Amino acid sequence: MEKPDVHEGEIPEYMTEQKGYFEQGRWVLESEPLATRVDENVIDKRFSEATRSVISSIDDVMKVTRDLVATEEGKQYIEKSIKDTQMQIQRSFDEIIRHVKNELDKKVKNLK
Repeated sequence: MEKPDVHEGEIPEYMTEQKGYFEQGRWVLESEPLATRVDENVIDKRFSEATRSVISSIDDVMKVTRDLVATEEGKQYIEKSIKDTQMQIQRSFDEIIRHVKNELDKKVKNLK
C-alpha cells in the first residue's frame, strides 16, 4: 500500500476508515473473520439445539398419536372428543335456526 502524504499531527485517512490498531508503531487492519467464526459456532450450536428440540417434539406427537389409536384410554378420548364436537355443532345449528326463526317472525309482524 502506498503511503499517503501525512503531515505530523494528522491522522491518515486510511486509519479512520478501516478498523485496526497500532502494532510496533504500524497501523494494522483488524480482520473480522475471528468474530465471524465465533458467531457461526454460536449459531451452529443454537441450530443444533433447535433441531434436537424439534425432533423431540415430533417424537412426542408420534407417541401420543400411537397412544390415541392403540390404547383404550386413547379410544375413549377420541370418542369423547367426537361427542363434544357433535354437541357443539348441534348447539350451533340450533342457534342458527333460532336466529332465522326470530328474523322471520319479525318480518311477518312487519307485514301485518
